[in-house]
Amino acid sequence: MKLAVCLCLCACLAPAADSAKAVFEHAVQALVSGDFASAERGLQSVLRDEPRNVGALGNLGVLYSRTDRPDQAIAVYERALRVSPKDKAILLNLGLVYLKQEAHRKALPLFATVVDLDPRNAQARQLSAVCRIYTGEVPQAIRDLELLREANPRDEQILFLLGFAYLKSRNPETAKTIFEKMLDVAGPARAQFLLGKACYEAAVFDRAEESFLDVIKIEPAFPGVRLELGKTYISERRAADALRELGLALKQNPDDEEANYYLGSLLVQENRNEEGIRYLETARKLRPGSWSVYLHLGKARLQQGRPKDAVPLLERAAALNPDEGSTYYQLARALQASGRQPEAKRAFQKARDLAH
Repeated sequence: MKLAVCLCLCACLAPAADSAKAVFEHAVQALVSGDFASAERGLQSVLRDEPRNVGALGNLGVLYSRTDRPDQAIAVYERALRVSPKDKAILLNLGLVYLKQEAHRKALPLFATVVDLDPRNAQARQLSAVCRIYTGEVPQAIRDLELLREANPRDEQILFLLGFAYLKSRNPETAKTIFEKMLDVAGPARAQFLLGKACYEAAVFDRAEESFLDVIKIEPAFPGVRLELGKTYISERRAADALRELGLALKQNPDDEEANYYLGSLLVQENRNEEGIRYLETARKLRPGSWSVYLHLGKARLQQGRPKDAVPLLERAAALNPDEGSTYYQLARALQASGRQPEAKRAFQKARDLAH
């Protein structure tokens, strides 16, 4: 689930020396303006002199997150937390890295710690509720979201999450009431779109399809609706319909990373590997930190009978998301086909461990 959240810049603990302070401030300005190369040079320079400077570490983590380098972001955020374990901005930012990787069990304690430190932090409470929905703690998620709704009764994202949570808790009537309230907030097309997304996330695919088709009737060019309808058709095992809708999504926006990913992975699933690889490579360029893109690229190479080419792709997928058992299973197959039996045995064992 994609949420409208942003990383927090870390302005705390600027360097002590005036010269280093000037370098730090220049680096932060470069980060804000999107000059990532200059920002990285400046922050690394500060850290050479003051390796425990939390402000420099935190902002370097922000830079790595924004440039799609999650492994490096996690490493520097963890380094910062060893120095300042109650830094709310760093706890939030590290949680967001894990949330982007769909590692909800890793993200949740970070957001929950922020809520414990600052019970009025609405962003942390909302993000912890998202994680709780996916980790099976739906009643607590609903309690948190209802608290947030009391303070912001017309907040579109809170209403969406609350409706989704009620769907997950098998309470469709309450969910329907929530989404009806969204009509006043978001308008008919967007309200139907968000209802469709919530139904898709809750695996109520027939209702999701109905909502997305309603959106197309109201506003045929509504942004994102063809992508979401295509994803729904994939879940309903309607490959031809999915291919059509994902193709229409890419006509609207050829640089849509999700549309390229889903179309590529579906083509690989249909054993149309060369076509699939082309779209997956586009998705990789658009978002190089996506573990699932590497997983499907590796599967495509395996299906082409090129296990040695599949191994580094699957190893990268495992590095980006070490908690995904299917990655280790595919990696084990690739290693086995490459004649690397001891490593294949370890990968198979890892896949089994994660399945339990």
